[in-house]
Amino acid sequence: MNTPFVTCKLPWPLIEVRRFLNSDPPKLVEIWNSQPLGAQLAQPMTVGSMETYVFAKPYFRPETCLVAVDQGQIVGFAHVALARDLNHQIESAAYAYLSLTLVAGHADYAAVTSALLDQAESMAKEAGAAQLITGGAPPLGPFYFGLAGGSHNLGVPSTFEVLRQQLDQRDYQVVGEYLAMRSNIHGFRPAVSREMMQIRRSFSVEANFSPPPLDWLNSCIYMHFERSQFDLIPKLNSAVAASATFIDLPHYSQLWGVHAAALVTVEALEDGDQAKANYLLGEALRQLAETGVGRIETQVDKEDLAAYAMLRTLGFDEVYQSTRMAKKF
Repeated sequence: MNTPFVTCKLPWPLIEVRRFLNSDPPKLVEIWNSQPLGAQLAQPMTVGSMETYVFAKPYFRPETCLVAVDQGQIVGFAHVALARDLNHQIESAAYAYLSLTLVAGHADYAAVTSALLDQAESMAKEAGAAQLITGGAPPLGPFYFGLAGGSHNLGVPSTFEVLRQQLDQRDYQVVGEYLAMRSNIHGFRPAVSREMMQIRRSFSVEANFSPPPLDWLNSCIYMHFERSQFDLIPKLNSAVAASATFIDLPHYSQLWGVHAAALVTVEALEDGDQAKANYLLGEALRQLAETGVGRIETQVDKEDLAAYAMLRTLGFDEVYQSTRMAKKF
C-alpha cells in the first residue's frame, strides 16, 4: 500500500529580539519607509532625522528600543518608554509607553509583532510598570512627535489592523479614542457673527512666535520644532483669557507638499467658554495662513463633542481615527 505524501507546515523559526545597536538605524529607517502612507508616518525618513529626533534625546536608552531579527535580518522594532526615564523625580516606572511598533520585510507579520510585544511587556513588568500603554506619553512625545501618528501620536492608527488584533488578543483595553482632523487654511477667514464681534470689541489676540521656555521634558520634545502661541487678552487688563499653541511639522510638510503645523493645546481659563476659544482659534488660523502655513492637523477625544463641533465650524475634517490601549500587569 502506497502512503500518500504529506507536507507539514513547520512553525516559523524562533525570532530573536535584542536591544538597539548603533549599527541599526539604516535598517530601521528602511523599515519605516516601507510602511504604507496610511500608516500616518512622516516619510521619507532619514537616518539623520532619526538620530536627531529620536536617538539623541537625553532620555533615550538603547535597551528600551527592541529590535526583531530573523536569520540575521532586522524585520521590525518596538520602542518602549519608561516613565522613570521621563521624570527623574520618580524611582519606579509606574507606567510604560509602547511608543511605536513597526514590522516589514517578513512573511509572518503577526509572528514578528507577537515577539516584539512579548519582550515589550516583559520589559515593562520587570521595570515595575503598572501598565503598558500604546502611543506616546501624554500629552505628546516623548520620541516620535512630528514623526509618527500625525500631530499627537496618541495611540494605534486605524490602519494598523494586525497590531490592533494582536493587542485585542492580549487583553489590552481601550482607554481612549481620538479623531485626527485637518484643515487646509490657505486664504482662511474666520466666520463673522454678533457673538464673535462682541468678543472682538473686548479682546485682542496676541501672537508670540518665540514663546517662553517649557519644562525639561517638553523642551526636549520640542527643541527642534518652531512653536507659536496665541493668547486672547482682555483690552482692559493683561490677564490671559485663553491660549492656543501650534507647532510646525516639517517632516509632514515634506510629505504633504504644504507648510503644516499641529494644533497641540487650546486652554480657556474660564471653563465652558467655547465662544472665546472659537474666536481665538479663528484669529490664530487667519494669522498663521498669512505667514504661509497651509495645513493644520489636530486630534480630539472622540467623546469631546463640543471640541469636535468647534473644529468643524472652523473647517476641520476628520481624516482617520486612533485608539489608545493599555494592559494592566
